[in-house]
Amino acid sequence: MKDIENGRSPRSVLVAEDGLYLDIAGDPGSVALLDDLDAMVVPYSVMAASNAAQVNAVQEMLRAVGQLIPGALLIKNPYETDVFEFSEHALESFASAKYHHLANVAKLLGAKEVQFEDAKIERQTAGISGGIKMVIPGFGGGDTDVSREVARKLDDRLEGRLTFGGSEPDSDAALEFLRLHNLTNDQQLRSLVEMRTGANPIQGYRMTLSGTRESDANLRTALSIAESVSGKKGVSIGAAFTREVKSIRSIEITTSIKF
Repeated sequence: MKDIENGRSPRSVLVAEDGLYLDIAGDPGSVALLDDLDAMVVPYSVMAASNAAQVNAVQEMLRAVGQLIPGALLIKNPYETDVFEFSEHALESFASAKYHHLANVAKLLGAKEVQFEDAKIERQTAGISGGIKMVIPGFGGGDTDVSREVARKLDDRLEGRLTFGGSEPDSDAALEFLRLHNLTNDQQLRSLVEMRTGANPIQGYRMTLSGTRESDANLRTALSIAESVSGKKGVSIGAAFTREVKSIRSIEITTSIKF
């Protein structure tokens, strides 16, 4: 992996209190955690014991935006370069970002209205090989407090109805927007661009898109940090986040678009 100074930042970062960092560095059973540049553990203020250049660059980046906070577990936003979200807000933040990126693509394609319809949380319960999957419709139900809480936080972030003046589609601008936000591999969004291009463009589209697919790898690296470090010196890292990631398999967002 190329270091952050060459253009790639870690998928997740734990800002370890200095005592915890020194404990990790001095323990033969955990010191290897400091060599992971994808799931990075950085000290709050003491000297880095490994990968000093990369760690210092991440520290400076986080300090500049007020996120260099002891105990903070941060997860890279999959749609932005070198932007991190606190773990306790990550699931709903990334799902909301995906929805609003869809809305921006629709706007560039000449949309008059983007309507949020529903979000479904697919729940995963451990204990049986492969897990048990349960779909929790909308925001009104849910078998667990975790699912209901994530649904509530997501509901607070989503706009029910976005309206625009309407315009001719700019397919090139829409494709460039997808590229800038790391969404060129989303076939649904690419298909939307294609259907608004050329003769007989689409006038309305109802779609369900994943609000977690692009962020899954980043969430998993953060989970690996939390599970590896929690318990050391009595420290608990990202407890609420860990419950959410282990309980929720995916978030699916349904919208309708009118052109």
